[in-house]
Amino acid sequence: MRKLAAGAVALAGLLGGCGGDGSAPAAGTIPPADGQPGTGTRRVLLIGMDGVNYPELSALVTQKQAPALAQLTLAPAYTGGVSGTVTQQETLAGPGWATLLTGAWSNRHGVTSDQGDHVMRADTLFSRLKQAGAGGKIAVAASWGPLARQLSADVRADRVDQLVDCAGVDACVTDAALRAVADRSYGVVVANFHAPAIAAGGMDSDYRRALAALDKQVGQLMSALQASSKLNPGEDWLVVATTSRPMQPKDYASDAAAIEDTSFIGLNHTGNAVFTAAAKDAMPASKAELYTRPSTADVAPTVLGFLGALPASPAQYGIEGQSLLGTPGVQQLRASAGRDAGSIRLNWKLGQEAPQPAQIEIFRNGTKIASLAGDASEYVDTDVGLAGKEEGTYSFDYVVVAGAVPVAYRAAISYVPPVVLLPTLLDRLMHFFSFDNGLTDSKSTDTLRAMKTPPPAPLFGNDGLGGKSLVINPAKTSYDLVSDVPAQARFSIGFWYKSDAQQAWLPVLTNKDWNSGANRGFIIGQSSVGTMTFNFGDGSNRADAFMAFTANQWVYVALTVDTVAKKATGYIADPVLGIRSAAISLSALNMAALRANRLVFNEDATGGAYPGYTTPTAVAPEYNDLAFWSREIDAREVKALFAAGKSLSTLNP
Repeated sequence: MRKLAAGAVALAGLLGGCGGDGSAPAAGTIPPADGQPGTGTRRVLLIGMDGVNYPELSALVTQKQAPALAQLTLAPAYTGGVSGTVTQQETLAGPGWATLLTGAWSNRHGVTSDQGDHVMRADTLFSRLKQAGAGGKIAVAASWGPLARQLSADVRADRVDQLVDCAGVDACVTDAALRAVADRSYGVVVANFHAPAIAAGGMDSDYRRALAALDKQVGQLMSALQASSKLNPGEDWLVVATTSRPMQPKDYASDAAAIEDTSFIGLNHTGNAVFTAAAKDAMPASKAELYTRPSTADVAPTVLGFLGALPASPAQYGIEGQSLLGTPGVQQLRASAGRDAGSIRLNWKLGQEAPQPAQIEIFRNGTKIASLAGDASEYVDTDVGLAGKEEGTYSFDYVVVAGAVPVAYRAAISYVPPVVLLPTLLDRLMHFFSFDNGLTDSKSTDTLRAMKTPPPAPLFGNDGLGGKSLVINPAKTSYDLVSDVPAQARFSIGFWYKSDAQQAWLPVLTNKDWNSGANRGFIIGQSSVGTMTFNFGDGSNRADAFMAFTANQWVYVALTVDTVAKKATGYIADPVLGIRSAAISLSALNMAALRANRLVFNEDATGGAYPGYTTPTAVAPEYNDLAFWSREIDAREVKALFAAGKSLSTLNP
């Protein structure tokens, strides 16, 4: 093979010995491997299938229409990182392949799109194998062109010995992979098939035909592995099959809320307790359930662990996944920034049915900072050293080691030096609910009203500022408020908000029917997982702005409206993503349509958002320091409300 061959035509000579017309040879015709048979030789076949829909594939396996992939144990796994956290990434082939080959998410590997000129910043599977001197030669056959370009740095550095760009021809991938399997000098063979991703945009029958063709190609590879092992006693193949980008075929109907982020991992070896449990479970029905499964970040460390090439130093681990063949480490590792913007809380769970480790060690930026008991599930890094620093975003590389199994996480804080709450925040403050003393307004006799009768006792949480927050669980009740705020020519709304960010179409605060964005009124809501919307409608026209926010963090949300100038501004001050704003033009809207005087919290104005067009599946969100002004507060005041680290109640409104 040559270093890089572009397209099927250029591959004619290369593939002449294995069916250049796209037909793979039968297993018995594979040429003998070079050299004498050895014992204990470990080799890997990584099959990456772009665009494979796991429920569709699982159904085909159950119906015995995918006999090759049925030889593997398949388990649902998540891709795209965790929504609402620093690991969240687009479920595209580019970021997906980067995660498969690095064991990291885009905040570490740096690939955010499908463009092939995005070079991976994290160490790849190939670079780690070469550094460890493990695995032998490496061959990659890529049907998806941008993947070949994405690996250009590994090719130039001789970390990938042979890269074949098959330019969209999956049969070429099969042929090139068969050739590498037959050559025992290749210890790692990566085969990228892309036809299912192309077929996903066609008819359902096109997609099923693409999956059937894919299974036949996988079957040829599996037969070749069996033939190679027969010729070479002691040869041990690890087969890992997965998808870089799960896609729904056209008109695919599914009641699985997590479908867009549900990938899968298939293994020919017995997986550990975490993988085995996932393989026994049904399709995850929610994001929260999906995140209890393995992830595509586990693929690279599974391969590295099998070949004995995992990094020796846990302090410098830098891999968010873990091997699915060894003892499980901690699961669902997350990080959140403290309200003081100077601390970070790490949370995790211990592996299902996994033995409890003797101890858990915590490393930050390569230095061990704590040793904990083996049953620990969290650690607060109380001082990450931001005092005196300039405003900006700072990253911290943590590694949590359970027993001998490390898992990495790159946390971030958008640091704003503490400021003083501005006395101007009392100017034209109409209503204020601190929730420290219940549901009453400190500026009037108004009170939030439960929307269920008889009203249940309100649920309160800890606001992190020394007081209480209001927890609104729509399964118990939501709240409304008869308010004159929307009738003001100019007004502002501001409040602290914390959510697990998993609920789509959650109406955070509104005076409208949210069944349509064009309906009369305005809303602040979770429009999709990890995204907040600011929406206005007058019955015919609409105006919108969208901003991401971080899960399980207190973020400050504000909306200012000027009905005279017909403009609005949405703000989200987030301890990870920073302070951002979005200008919204209301010039096409009738301002009278915004003035409905009933504000609703965690419901819409009809009282029928749950379960009318959304079903509560996520953790109940928390609200704190709910304030309304009869003026526009400005960006400086929003920053002060966020960065002061104190409740507005300390100004005695």
